[in-house]
Amino acid sequence: MKKKLIIIILVMIIIGYTMAQTREKPFRVGASLGYTFSGYREETYSPINRYLNTLTFLVDGNIEKDKFFHSLNIGFFVGNSEMKNPAKAVLAQDYDPQKGEPYYWAYLPRHLAIRGYLEYALDYRLWGNLTFPGFLGGAFRADTYLQFAHYPSITVLASLDIHATQKWIINEENVFIFSAGLPFFGYAVRPAYAGADEALIKYSSESPMKIITLGRVVSLHNYWAFFGDLKYQHKVTTLINLYTGLGFEISRINFPRPRIDALLRLSGGVAFTF
Repeated sequence: MKKKLIIIILVMIIIGYTMAQTREKPFRVGASLGYTFSGYREETYSPINRYLNTLTFLVDGNIEKDKFFHSLNIGFFVGNSEMKNPAKAVLAQDYDPQKGEPYYWAYLPRHLAIRGYLEYALDYRLWGNLTFPGFLGGAFRADTYLQFAHYPSITVLASLDIHATQKWIINEENVFIFSAGLPFFGYAVRPAYAGADEALIKYSSESPMKIITLGRVVSLHNYWAFFGDLKYQHKVTTLINLYTGLGFEISRINFPRPRIDALLRLSGGVAFTF
């Protein structure tokens, strides 16, 4: 009788240890390096399409507890954007202070573009099963769109989004995660012009030059966007996972002049689960 009791206890310990090892861990933190193919048109500066393909730095994390799914995503890239058919040089005019005569000189303008975002989402499981769970909730998102050429053109935007997440757990080692966000309310700050119109530049003793900016509540009537992200994760050990990602964005903000953005992002990185 004692031997049977000992065997039953040992079996229960082994089963409990095995379940603890195979159970999906609730905390995940990852960092990845990607490459972004993007295009945009910032009409506060000029109505010309510009393109930027550059490295992207990404940090993301998840916490899954009970039926709640928390996610955090941070992304950043910077580079010099170009036109499809770039001009070789721009001819500029200046004046000789001694002779008082105009002269011309050629230069190659650089358009430094910076893009950054932060998103926190909280979803609740509403459909699916153990291998195909689906979540729906909301997200807070902050975006910055910057261009520095002759004058800066800066857009800062904070929004509340409808957010959804779908997981496909193929087995213990392989998982797909797809998430999508759709902004419905927010606030944006944009310049009326990128400093090109002298009538819109204020002069003061404290700040010699200040670009007038416009802040406005945004919703579907003047701002719409769609953000999507697909990740494939492969478990290497109980702690380390390798993953690849495919991200895409499209957005348009309509005031005071339109800005349109579209991008596709490929990435790969390492995640830690605990």
